[in-house]
Amino acid sequence: MNPLLLAIPTEFNSDRLHLRRYQPEDSAAYCQMVQANRDHLREFVPPTMAAVQTEADAAELLRQLAGEWQSGNLFIFGVWEKDGGSYVGEAYLANPDWHVPCIELGYFLVKDQTGRGYATEAAQAAIRFAFEQLKVVRVELQCAADNHTSQRVAERCGFTWEGRQRQRQARKDGTLVDRLWYGLLLAEWQAVHGW
Repeated sequence: MNPLLLAIPTEFNSDRLHLRRYQPEDSAAYCQMVQANRDHLREFVPPTMAAVQTEADAAELLRQLAGEWQSGNLFIFGVWEKDGGSYVGEAYLANPDWHVPCIELGYFLVKDQTGRGYATEAAQAAIRFAFEQLKVVRVELQCAADNHTSQRVAERCGFTWEGRQRQRQARKDGTLVDRLWYGLLLAEWQAVHGW
């Protein structure tokens, strides 16, 4: 499956959330979000996001993300509350293998939006997008073995724990932790969601 041949939507909703591809006009708010959540997201963000210091940096990063979207390599959605429009976080589908086809799910929430079930809801919305729009047959998720919140999200979304790689993930302080791998098959998702 080649995602470039698909006419895929760039925004969609779940019960409480609106997910959409970032736009150039999001650069100021994106920069503010990175600055306000730098410590909270320290272990989870890639270097490109961690490097955002100014609105110009954010605008450049959002341009790069748009290019990744167009090439079918990375689909990142900003996540906002439907009621009130507050920014919640991000959900993304990355590292595709279009020969299978499968893709990896990731997400984060800003600090003041944790504890409301938004991570699970955003993850489920992104999973549905992956199966329905990108036509994958498998979604993968990985997290550090001490990231119990992500483990619970994976379980709530129906993922199966598939393995543990010992000392596979480096923390920002240089320590190593184990990495857990989860997988969710299209047939499993269909059995639960009835489509």
